[in-house]
Amino acid sequence: MASPTGGSPGLLLWLLLLQPQLSGARGRLAPSPLSPSPLGGGHEDPDHRLWSLSGMPLGLAGMWPGDVITPSWSSSSCSVLTPGCGQVNAKILGGQEAEDGKWPWQVSVRIRGKHVCGGSLITQQWVLTAGHCILSRFHYNVKMGDRSVYKEITSVVVPVRDIIVHPQLSVVGTIQKDLALLQLLYPVNFTMTIQPICIPQKTFRVETGTTCWVTGWGRKEEYGETVRQEVDQDIIHHEKCNEMIQKAMKTTRNVVLEGMLCGYKGAGKDSCQGDSGGPLVCKFKDTWVQVGLVSWGLGCGRGNVPGVYTDIAAYSKWIVEVINRAASLYPVVFLIPLLCLVLPLGILVAP
Repeated sequence: MASPTGGSPGLLLWLLLLQPQLSGARGRLAPSPLSPSPLGGGHEDPDHRLWSLSGMPLGLAGMWPGDVITPSWSSSSCSVLTPGCGQVNAKILGGQEAEDGKWPWQVSVRIRGKHVCGGSLITQQWVLTAGHCILSRFHYNVKMGDRSVYKEITSVVVPVRDIIVHPQLSVVGTIQKDLALLQLLYPVNFTMTIQPICIPQKTFRVETGTTCWVTGWGRKEEYGETVRQEVDQDIIHHEKCNEMIQKAMKTTRNVVLEGMLCGYKGAGKDSCQGDSGGPLVCKFKDTWVQVGLVSWGLGCGRGNVPGVYTDIAAYSKWIVEVINRAASLYPVVFLIPLLCLVLPLGILVAP
């Protein structure tokens, strides 16, 4: 029951006045589009942009929408936070061990301390992985900051607060729309071995023949690794990939569909079990961009059989929408504690 002194109208007015300040303090995850020049290995559509999701738009540190700048991909001028997304501080099948700090966005998605899939850090509190890695409502943790999947020398292990699987994920027949977002229980601090990867906007395209890299702790020779591995992959044309896999599967149906990307480097070089959800990244000048996510394949490292990845650009809008939707809820979370602290008790309860 409302207070007879008219507390309810006062409370409503107070909330209306307070709401813009609360909203303004949050929700700056919405990206600011910039217009970088076309880069070697990539194709830029007229509206091409790179989205950075780590709390600041991709551009000069401290600048926000409305500021006029000249876009650049040099590591000295383009950053999200310092040093920015897609930056490394480096001192699978046919692959080689990755140095500490070389792939600082790579994470291990774990259940009860056991590695089940790879993933990538895209903000201080969000990890991108494969949808098919989410088996059920297990309690997941994410380990990052160390190239060893079990040792914890420079690593951080963070519980997962929430899991959002793409609503149209399909694992019947050909795996489709294979991605999920993990919200961490708390934000992590960026270090030399923990950094976010850049996410491309929908119109971004990678040219056929571009050499990219896939990393993870998956199996070797189809039979995991305790130390993170890396292997290069050449991006191959969508239609060519479909033909190669059709031939291997002895089928005429299309198996490589919209929203998928393919990589191949010859027999013996491929992602494998345990690498699922891990990032396929390409370097454009001084910035690393995640173009794919390990999804599926036929065996591991077979000749003339490409690996299939989720095309991140095709789902970047969904990724941003999920993160921004979560951010928009934060003011509500802090509203009740604020009310309890600053409003007279007569407004909150009946006399």
